Amino acid sequence: MKTCTKISLGAVAALALAVPVQVQAQDTVVTTTTTVAPVPVSGTVLRYYVDRAGFVSAMDVQTADGIRMVRFSPSMAQKLSMMYPVGSTVNGFVTTYMTGNTTNYYLAGAGDKMPVPGAVFMPDGVTDIDVLKSVPYTTIGAKPERFSGKITGWVAAPKTGEVLALIVDDTTLVRVPMENRLSGPMNATEGITPIFNDSFVDGYAYPEAPRYGIVSPFSKRLIATGISVDGRALGALGFGSGHKSKYGAKWIASAMSEQEMAAKKSGYYTWTTTAAPVTP
Repeated sequence: MKTCTKISLGAVAALALAVPVQVQAQDTVVTTTTTVAPVPVSGTVLRYYVDRAGFVSAMDVQTADGIRMVRFSPSMAQKLSMMYPVGSTVNGFVTTYMTGNTTNYYLAGAGDKMPVPGAVFMPDGVTDIDVLKSVPYTTIGAKPERFSGKITGWVAAPKTGEVLALIVDDTTLVRVPMENRLSGPMNATEGITPIFNDSFVDGYAYPEAPRYGIVSPFSKRLIATGISVDGRALGALGFGSGHKSKYGAKWIASAMSEQEMAAKKSGYYTWTTTAAPVTP
């Protein structure tokens, strides 16, 4: 029987004891250096971002020194989006680390009070792709349910191109079973199911265990046990490999600034609030 748990994602400010740290950027491990203590940040919230796992976990802040993309734990999204809606002023503290010539910012705490003075804060190396690759959890007593709809997008691993999750009707994120993923190159087409937008998909799935404090555009998150596409069961090799993530959701802003384009390359999509967000 499966139990309920919470998985923390890439934008978590965590305590550590040494300065060099292994972190991940776009599913690639790099060695970087972080600040030994949080530094203040203040400015206007321009927008929030949704990561590939379907969680609001970053925001653009217009500071006196320019626009800064600040990442944070998904569990902080509900509180942050309520306290600091788009257009308001946010004050807080961030830790920084360098990836090449790029400075990355992670939220260590919101407000005017510095969190735990003198402590060493470091970002967690877990990415949204790591979360979708990991073993999913449901709740005690959960029962399988049938789902159906049109494929409106999918999430693929950047390096291998294996399809990790389907987006159904722009409202549901369905995690593809591990046994139906092809992580390596394969020339044969037998056992591979083509993936196209607007294909009809149905199957059975368990509800994913809730993560409290999150904000997500998806009203449902499901763990599929069986998937059928256009009336045919998903092949033994799933959707194959070599795919790129495709988000066609209505909650993604179409007009993109320079900052939004840069964020998209890292798997972050501008979140619009045309529909009520999901806040379990």
